[in-house]
Amino acid sequence: MYRYTLCLIRKADQWLLLNRQKQPAMGMWNGVGGKIEAGESPADSVIRETFEETGLTIPDVQFAGTILLRAEETAGIYLFLADLPSDQQLTTPFATREGILDWKRLDWILEPDNIGVISNLKAYLPRVLEQTTLQQHTFEYDGHRLLDYHVVPLEQEIR
Repeated sequence: MYRYTLCLIRKADQWLLLNRQKQPAMGMWNGVGGKIEAGESPADSVIRETFEETGLTIPDVQFAGTILLRAEETAGIYLFLADLPSDQQLTTPFATREGILDWKRLDWILEPDNIGVISNLKAYLPRVLEQTTLQQHTFEYDGHRLLDYHVVPLEQEIR
């Protein structure tokens, strides 16, 4: 079982991202999430973490695969997608204890010259949005330098 979750929340053609004010990935735009607590399922964890980091109650999350980050230590992440419920609003930019939240368009996120978005998000997000089967996205790093990225099908869905 992996220790972390990540949620990418969509509102129409925009995605809610967090510019982190602390490590890991300080100063980079990424989704919201965090550590899975004892007794939590990955889905329960990502719903709790999303509320803690954004104030949003996301009742339904869709498991979208896993991310494996291999560097000096290996970290595994359960990835989820969610749509902002129609009865909720979040006006941004909005500062939280974790960083700054803001809605970003997909073309902004994926812009090759945009160095402020965490590199692995730019690599896996297009595949996740196009996928017909769940996938594991594996990234090999030397420090912060990406050495390799590959994708394999996942055997089963995680909840």
